[in-house]
Amino acid sequence: MEFSKIQSLLSVLLFLSTIFVQHFAAVHSIGVNYGTLGNNLPPPAQVAQFFKDKTTIDRIKIFDVNPDILRAFVGTGIFVVVTVPNGEIPNLVNIKYARRWAGNNIKPFYSQTKINYILVGNEVLNWGPQNLIDNLVSAMKTLHRALI
Repeated sequence: MEFSKIQSLLSVLLFLSTIFVQHFAAVHSIGVNYGTLGNNLPPPAQVAQFFKDKTTIDRIKIFDVNPDILRAFVGTGIFVVVTVPNGEIPNLVNIKYARRWAGNNIKPFYSQTKINYILVGNEVLNWGPQNLIDNLVSAMKTLHRALI
């Protein structure tokens, strides 16, 4: 009788662990970094159409605010993560500059292109000069205020 209870308990635990693994192992989206440093790269419109029609990729990250890429992803349904270049970080602590930057680089594309995140800087804490590191959080806060 004791063995039967242990066997039942193990069966229940195995069932629950299987459900747990299946639930958390499911992939709901796939994203890629879209780099532009290279030779003979296809034009952004061709890349966007390829991602939309031939893959299950539904998210990309770009390392700048390239207007050609942002225009190419209009209406694709693919989410775009935009990166503010490192050189902009010290300037973005100024609210007027941050508003102008957002107005020039995000507003013309937002809503038609599904921009879902804006990253400030790339690997700043790993290699960045102290000036960038010192201004990073302030630039993030100021840009957030400018976007609101």
